[in-house]
Amino acid sequence: MSHNFKPGELALTLASKYQIPVMTTVSLVVFMASGEGAIEPDGSLWFAPHDGWVVGRDDWDGYGFFRPTELMPLHGDFTHEQQKAKEAA
Repeated sequence: MSHNFKPGELALTLASKYQIPVMTTVSLVVFMASGEGAIEPDGSLWFAPHDGWVVGRDDWDGYGFFRPTELMPLHGDFTHEQQKAKEAA
């Protein structure tokens, strides 16, 4: 399943990571390619282990990092996904 996520959009987590439980609403901050580096708030350098999104939550200080396949968009047209679910039932 491929999604065209954009920074600032909301998504639902499909995996539990970085103290962010599964099925949590998060905000997409920035997409990072595998090996891309970023400076953490404490000044240490962090490298993305794989392509993914840095995400945040309103009720939590800090960030998480999720593969696009570990996120479900909370926007747009879900007709295709709904049709697939209906056919599987």
